[in-house]
Amino acid sequence: MSEKKVRVGLIGLGSISYSHEAGYSELGEACQIVALCDINSEEVNNRMGMYEGVKGYTSYHDLLDNPDVDMVDITVPHVLHYEIAKEALEKGKHVLVEKPITVLSEQGKELIALAKYKGLMLGVAENTHFVTAYLKAEEILKQGLLGDIWSVRTLIAGSEVYRIKDPSLWHGKAPFGGVILDSSVHNFYLFKWLFGGVRDVLGFASKIIPEGEVEDNGLIIGHLANGAEFQLNTSCTFEVPWTERVEIYGSRGGMIIDQLTNPVVKYYLGSNDIDGTAVEGVPFDPIAWKFNSMLAEVSDFVHAVIEERSPRVDPEDALYALRAAEAVARSIEIKQVVTL
Repeated sequence: MSEKKVRVGLIGLGSISYSHEAGYSELGEACQIVALCDINSEEVNNRMGMYEGVKGYTSYHDLLDNPDVDMVDITVPHVLHYEIAKEALEKGKHVLVEKPITVLSEQGKELIALAKYKGLMLGVAENTHFVTAYLKAEEILKQGLLGDIWSVRTLIAGSEVYRIKDPSLWHGKAPFGGVILDSSVHNFYLFKWLFGGVRDVLGFASKIIPEGEVEDNGLIIGHLANGAEFQLNTSCTFEVPWTERVEIYGSRGGMIIDQLTNPVVKYYLGSNDIDGTAVEGVPFDPIAWKFNSMLAEVSDFVHAVIEERSPRVDPEDALYALRAAEAVARSIEIKQVVTL
């Protein structure tokens, strides 16, 4: 495919699609958006005006029948990921699907196997691997500056309250899943990437917003693969800009990453290191840090298709994150620790 543009079809034109759309636009001659699909015909018509010659659909089946589409980008409610991605692969399209890969791990496993059988690229839009702060953290951990890792704490939080209260939107509604499925997969992916995964989990969930049907706050504790303790907090009821915070503590020092703090990344080597060391090359931008990571994830996948290489985000690792979230759901149900 190195001699021609990757022709992209967008399926789902909700809020996340804007970041993906911007990513394709920034790639210039490498790709072209040729098709758009959403059940909202008005939104389709509005977005079609942005591109010359683009075709619009309200049925994803029709878009997938378009021979001019090489790959599809799927940003729809989680419960629809599997059926759309499966049909796309069956019809010979490369697929980039928003996280979580599916809502059931067996479905995700099936998609991975199908992509391999068809010789197609399957990618998961997991922006975690493209967040500058986490790439810097990877470098520091590989250098061994913090020593043996003993404890990790993470937070993913922001507000989806207005969406949960809106009866016309799917957020906070069954069967689409709550904040644990939606957000914890980010941190479980991070744990797999930086620490080799998790050994066991124990989850707690609560619902604050009355209009919601599923949990909007989650607390997960457990052990990483090396035996270190972890604590994962996630909420969609915090009235702050969407943020992520990661604290990593080891035998020689600790590191704190916070997208709402300047500097974003700082490490400390010992209890007497009061000033710590700010990590350079991580811009403080509470708005753009997430957006930029999404642009990068789109760029990586398109270039993976062109270069016929694996994308940076291995779908097997995204599937691992989903399995961990499933284990959390199981632990909440039985009120016991679940081993992965």
